Amino acid sequence: MINKNFVDFSILLLLKDKKEYLFSFFIFTFIVFLASSILFISDSIKHDLFIALDKQHQIIVKNTKSGRYTPLSEEHIDSILQISGVDNVKGKVDGYYYFAQDRRYFHIVVDESLDEHSMIISSEIKSILAKFKYTTQFNFLTQDGITSLDIKKVIKSNIISNDVILVNEDIARKILNMDEDEYSYLDVLVPNNSEIDFISLKIVDLYPDIKVKTKNDLKSDYEYVFYYKGGIFMILYIVSMISFFILLKNQISSVFGEKKREIAIFRSIGFAIKDIIFLKFIQNSVVALCSYFLGVFLAYIFVFIFGAPLLKNIFLGHDASHIIFTPIVDVKTLFVMFIFTVIPFLASILLPAWKIAVEDMSEVIK
Repeated sequence: MINKNFVDFSILLLLKDKKEYLFSFFIFTFIVFLASSILFISDSIKHDLFIALDKQHQIIVKNTKSGRYTPLSEEHIDSILQISGVDNVKGKVDGYYYFAQDRRYFHIVVDESLDEHSMIISSEIKSILAKFKYTTQFNFLTQDGITSLDIKKVIKSNIISNDVILVNEDIARKILNMDEDEYSYLDVLVPNNSEIDFISLKIVDLYPDIKVKTKNDLKSDYEYVFYYKGGIFMILYIVSMISFFILLKNQISSVFGEKKREIAIFRSIGFAIKDIIFLKFIQNSVVALCSYFLGVFLAYIFVFIFGAPLLKNIFLGHDASHIIFTPIVDVKTLFVMFIFTVIPFLASILLPAWKIAVEDMSEVIK
């Protein structure tokens, strides 16, 4: 049974020597903060991407000529519908409008709830347009002249909606210079998931120039991007780990240094080996747990409230200033991080303390 007086004594010793523990506290908090921030950003982006992916049909078809995407027609829809196993084919209008004043592209997406005079934009697009005095409406330059749309609503920018402008389908066709029977891509609905790969091959056989992507292909593409970006973040992990090992070295040096004599005195006045181990366990558990939970809390505030400045730009680029991260907390990942940080931290104290406690105290005091 835990003795309350012994715990109080351990805490009093910790407070007495608080200056010696502050370095460990701040370094450990920084390590947990940095690692947690990276995990929160990664999990949030993955969540948004895969939510968007779930809304896609099993097969996406795009047409390519000379390496460039070209529109698909009703003929393509009718031909694909003839393939056994295909339940439905929907033509989609989607594309990019080049905003020359700011030298960037806006993603034009169809929203049938809108009329022909209004649009919905992201907060990132709003900030871009505001620089050029477009506050209530925007003028699209099309082949038919100028198409002016009112800004009906501004939505939050996330990894999916950051560069999006939602418009009516007729307006989208006008902006993208597409005829009524042309489509940017086709969504192919296949009720039987086991037939998806077979039907994909059938579509390619039917139209060799067509590019076919399944949901699994898109998922692999997303994961590939994360592996690539993960290389950048691996640098931050390495920095964290180097800092962590410096912390462990400092902890071990502390035990073998000034704390060595303290342990010897405790042994000489009657403390058992298990008492000394338990005393060190209490003191450093307080430091480790406070650092861990403070680091996770600060990372949550940093990412989901302040938007992770600097780290966000490393992961998403300089055009990500208005992206809002969806709050996602993976408890399992945080638990794994707890195991691989807090446990080594405590071990770096308890093992040296045990080694000293079992030595001849007369030699240690000398």
